[in-house]
Amino acid sequence: MQQPGGPGPQETRNVFLAIALSLAIFMGFEFFYNGPQRERLAEAERARIEAQVAAQGQAGVDTAVGAPQQASASREQVLSASAAARVQIDTPSVDGSISLEGARIDDLNLVAYHRTIDPSSPEVTLLQPINTAHGHDAFFGWEIQNGQNIATLADAFSRWTAQEAARLTPETPVTLTLDAGNGVTITRTISIDGDYMFTITDTVRNANGAPVSVRPFGTVRRQGLPEDFRNNAIVHQGLIGAFGPNNSLQQVRFQDAEKHARNRLRGRVGDDQRIEDQQGQGGWFGITEHYWLTAIVPDQNERVSAYFDSRMDNNNTDYRAAYRGQWREAPAGGEISYTQRLFAGAKRLDTLRAYQENLNVPRFDDAIDWGNFWFLTRPFFAVLHFLAQFAGNFGLGILLTTIVVKILLFPLVYHSFKAMAKMRGLQPKMKEIQERYAADKQRQQQEILRLYQTEKINPVSGCLPILLQIPVFFALYKTLTVTIEMRHAPFYGWINDLSARDPTSLFNLFGLLPYDVPAFLLIGAWPILYGVSMWALQALSPPPTDPMQAQIFRFLPLLFTVMFAAFPAGLVIYWTWSNTLSILQQYVIMRRQGVETQLDQFLKKRFGGSEPAKN
Repeated sequence: MQQPGGPGPQETRNVFLAIALSLAIFMGFEFFYNGPQRERLAEAERARIEAQVAAQGQAGVDTAVGAPQQASASREQVLSASAAARVQIDTPSVDGSISLEGARIDDLNLVAYHRTIDPSSPEVTLLQPINTAHGHDAFFGWEIQNGQNIATLADAFSRWTAQEAARLTPETPVTLTLDAGNGVTITRTISIDGDYMFTITDTVRNANGAPVSVRPFGTVRRQGLPEDFRNNAIVHQGLIGAFGPNNSLQQVRFQDAEKHARNRLRGRVGDDQRIEDQQGQGGWFGITEHYWLTAIVPDQNERVSAYFDSRMDNNNTDYRAAYRGQWREAPAGGEISYTQRLFAGAKRLDTLRAYQENLNVPRFDDAIDWGNFWFLTRPFFAVLHFLAQFAGNFGLGILLTTIVVKILLFPLVYHSFKAMAKMRGLQPKMKEIQERYAADKQRQQQEILRLYQTEKINPVSGCLPILLQIPVFFALYKTLTVTIEMRHAPFYGWINDLSARDPTSLFNLFGLLPYDVPAFLLIGAWPILYGVSMWALQALSPPPTDPMQAQIFRFLPLLFTVMFAAFPAGLVIYWTWSNTLSILQQYVIMRRQGVETQLDQFLKKRFGGSEPAKN
């Protein structure tokens, strides 16, 4: 049975040794296998696309909601070849075009966002034709019911017409028309606001002598992963929506949707079995990336059957979020109208929230991945956004927000650091007990417990406040990861993009030597500052009594420096600043408790100094 006082040195040594070895294996696997493997896969993908461009013609036949296709041409080739059958889009926020084949919205760039920090670099491309690499589009159609049979009235390949020189702007909607056959015509009016919301109004006219039953549908598709996809467990990327009986939030990662597609290909999943398939009223559904969202917003009074699905063809996954609306009757010689919307743009909270409130779209601001600690990440974002605007720099906003959080948590921190200070003050007595009863571990633990009781110290009291702080700092870390405001935001000095890693490297003396270093050796100045701050914070904490533990703890700052080198600079700055504030807090508290730290010893040895004054 485990004796009071916790595990012995041998057990603790094994735990820390296992942790250190696991981290070392993980880092080695990442640097020497995963990195080169990703490069090989990317090269193979480029070769596959080039081979298809050379060998294939136009992609295969689509169904009503679109079947998987193979990338057969570049985006520029497709847009150039179909330029005469496109309607141009030109707004302050987006530009691109709408294909008259299927009335697909499949060419969209985000004017305010660029691919790199260079403002002259190309705009971010959100939507592009589905038969190109990384194809991504949205389209809307109709089905018609003939007795027990359901046929497509308008699909992804229907040929629409538009007025000559039609151009979609916030001031000028465009009108498309389609002769759907069987005496049915559809007139579609597309408008767009100054941000990212398209409004699509269809009027179905029935020239027959009998009524017809029709229903609308809409689909957002993506072929393969986004071009700049990075697997980030902190941020949801994939299928997303709020739909079903209670409009609850539904999320399916790209990886899980791909697994579903593979299982379907292998016969493990039925061909008609979807990932999600729920009925409800209104809601929204689409595909999200780290910073961007494409989502259908049906009429909020419409009863819809919404679903997520994925299929695979030649090792390429076709992801889709789609829905079908209610059946409605177009009377003989009459018409019906239906309005729905499409959001395609950046996930800015103020924009999403405005649509949520003005259009009554449920949980639309949940397109931003707030996580399980949403009750913390949401207020953190509000504070961060306000302070960043106040300071005029997002990096300064991070520093100010960290100060606010530290102030709010100070009572917990004070209690924790005060307990640590008392524990540190007991180190000489504990060491004496360990030396006196080195051969009798049970007696040693009993004497240490008696010492705790005599000094009225609870060794756990210093840990609990720290544990309570963990969700808070994780939530702040989450906020910094998901917020689009950090993307391409500059800081001072050499940091031009807070969302990218520190571009400097110790191994070329931070740019002084004229050569580049491999990616896994990009250990920049800020990660090194973080490692120094971690070492200084450790120096203020009670040192481990076990020699093996002490060695491992001394190694951790170096290990975390290497790990944090790959993190976005904004996050490393946040952690470094947070450590710096913790060092100041803990040092002041320990000095007030009359406890000498390793930092005091270092300063006295180098420069001399006064003894800490106990209050």
